[in-house]
Amino acid sequence: MTCDALTGLLPVDVSGPDDTVAAGRAIGRLLKPGDVLTMRGDLGAGKTTLVRGIVAGLGGNPDVVTSPTFAIVQTYSTAGAPVHHVDAFRIESVDELDEFGFDEYFGGDAIVLVEWPERVAERLPADTCDLELEHREVGRRISAVRAPDPVR
Repeated sequence: MTCDALTGLLPVDVSGPDDTVAAGRAIGRLLKPGDVLTMRGDLGAGKTTLVRGIVAGLGGNPDVVTSPTFAIVQTYSTAGAPVHHVDAFRIESVDELDEFGFDEYFGGDAIVLVEWPERVAERLPADTCDLELEHREVGRRISAVRAPDPVR
């Protein structure tokens, strides 16, 4: 997948969890092994809910998706490819990434989804696609931004 594929799908307005899962399903159908997708947004913006939809869109079980805030990485099986779901919220220094082999998740046959990418931006591949989940007056909006990310 290229980030360009997402620009044809996004931005999309979502009014709650069901819409967010539906958007994730559509995104999941575009992802291929080796893709890296980051998700930015405030607490409660729907990042993990979006991951549930992405996993479902890849043919996996969305019910097994949980926020990996304390585990940092969860891995899910799907028909399309394994999915590594990284939550970098608790990462305080990129040096911590070496403790769990962060760099080893990239470049293989898995899809990598990263929440709170601004905390690990310098270690993300250059071809990472970046999604922004924004709170709006009415519901939320998911919009695509091409990497490299502006925080770098």
